[in-house]
Amino acid sequence: MKKLIIIGGYGNGTVVQSTVEDVNQQKKRWNLIGFLNDNETGSINGYPVLGKIDKETTDRFLEDPEVYFFYTLISVKMNHKFIGKLHDLKIPKERFATIIHPTAVISKFAEIGYGTSIQPLVSVGPNTKIGNHVQIYAQAMIGHGSKLNDYSYVATNAIVGADVQLMEGAYMGSNATTLEFVKLGKWSLTGIGAVVLNNVPDYAKMVGNPARQIGTVE
Repeated sequence: MKKLIIIGGYGNGTVVQSTVEDVNQQKKRWNLIGFLNDNETGSINGYPVLGKIDKETTDRFLEDPEVYFFYTLISVKMNHKFIGKLHDLKIPKERFATIIHPTAVISKFAEIGYGTSIQPLVSVGPNTKIGNHVQIYAQAMIGHGSKLNDYSYVATNAIVGADVQLMEGAYMGSNATTLEFVKLGKWSLTGIGAVVLNNVPDYAKMVGNPARQIGTVE
């Protein structure tokens, strides 16, 4: 088994931890050795906190070629502010694990990048391209031909229509839906239950049915 360290903690980190355990129930793939976290010590869900989130710590673990990482500090609240922290670690992209829940249905014609998580009962259609550090949560559906760029985030039960583009860091809230062929701008935020019928500008906050802009992401 490859060794795995989750960068983060309660929230996205523990969701990924749970998915790793589900993966291992079917086939032993990951030896989760612990978390890196700036605010917690001791243990998280029974796994030790191995240290702070800094380059000195990650460099120490990178010396072992069997160690992989998963970065979870990406969400609607953290957005682009935490990407600099990820870049500062200078972890090679090939050392980030991609974690796919065993109940997810992924087309063999889909492309998936590094450091991405796909949670229970997600459906990913053919000819989709999913970038690096993308998070797709339970029961979401990704239509055929769609492109989810790096750091984009699709929350529970959201539906990405066919041939849709989520630009870097675009966020779709729970139960949000898009029409086919639309583009969600970089670091835009589409709220819970919103129905997107037209292209969304970069950094826009969108709510409602049909979705309308109510502000911008800081």
